Amino acid sequence: MARSHHIIKSLQGQRGATAILFALCLPVLVGFVALAVDLARLNLTKVELQNAADAAALAGARSLTDAGSYPNWSEAEATARSVAKQNYANAALIQDVNVSTDSGYWNIPNRSYSPSHVSTNTIDVPAVHATVSISGLNLFFAPIWGIAQSNVQATAIAMITGPGGPFDYAIFSGSTSNNLSINGSSYNIKGSVHTNKNLNINGSSITITGAAEARGTVTTNGSNIHIGSTLPHDTRDISMPDYSASLAAAAAAAHQTYTGSKTINGSSITSNPIYVQGSPGTVTVNGSSFTATGAVMADGNITVNGSGMASGNSQVCFYSKNGNIYINGSSYTLNGVLYAPNGSIYINGSSITINGSVVGKQVNINGSSFKVDRTDYPITSLPESHVQLVE
Repeated sequence: MARSHHIIKSLQGQRGATAILFALCLPVLVGFVALAVDLARLNLTKVELQNAADAAALAGARSLTDAGSYPNWSEAEATARSVAKQNYANAALIQDVNVSTDSGYWNIPNRSYSPSHVSTNTIDVPAVHATVSISGLNLFFAPIWGIAQSNVQATAIAMITGPGGPFDYAIFSGSTSNNLSINGSSYNIKGSVHTNKNLNINGSSITITGAAEARGTVTTNGSNIHIGSTLPHDTRDISMPDYSASLAAAAAAAHQTYTGSKTINGSSITSNPIYVQGSPGTVTVNGSSFTATGAVMADGNITVNGSGMASGNSQVCFYSKNGNIYINGSSYTLNGVLYAPNGSIYINGSSITINGSVVGKQVNINGSSFKVDRTDYPITSLPESHVQLVE
């Protein structure tokens, strides 16, 4: 009996010690539970705010190309705010939280954003920045640690990118029966080159930073030729889109449709398309700086003469619907796109720079000191541009 009494007394003592230990640990256990519950809630709210910020920035960037002057800053910011407030966070519409939007320029190489509407740097791209935040979010359990509230914030930046397809390339030749030949010296092609036939590169001091792609063969002859990668026998058949109907409709709405032939200066190019139709349906562009992002479309040939058509971040697309495009001159810089889906593009001269894309059924380049930079210049002068989150 004495032994049993001793065992019972010992167990009662252990239970008492366990109770004391549990009492001592309970606040810590509750604290960890509080931390887990409130952290999970904060993380969920952060994800919801990030979704709202992403949606707001993307919608705002799409609105940069809405009717009116390009970029349409006020429309972009208003759209971003409206879209942000249509989302949910913390089990409620984002009507009562802070939504801040602004617009400016995204610098592609430096990956930096400036909330300014003034830019003279051609590698700056119009972008929209959205911030969605909740200040003083009440916490459930964390007050036992002395933390009653927390601030949660999410930001996003979106910019306009090109329409894709052949415009992802610095030089694109769509012909399945004619080779693409790059002949000359001191060529610097920043981006990739694609042809639906064979690619022949002949000359000296030729650099292609991206890929040299061909559905047929890729051959090089010369010295000091540098190519990022070579992709012969590419099985992809990349087609060229037809934007003529949408551009013609936009030109008609803006009362900028002409018949026969037309000579224009760069300063006459506006954010609304210009369309020259009929026969011969030709356009001659004489060199002077343009200050808007837009498109010039012709049923027939387009001839560009002169030099110095780059102006700030403005961009133009010269679009020959059924004819050819001729670039003549020297020391010439163009921001934009040369597009001849059913004809040829002829670039003749020296010290010619295209900041954008050269896309045609056939592309013929002859001369020296020729540059194309597609990497740093998104296409904004054609319909169906896309938007992309950059941060």
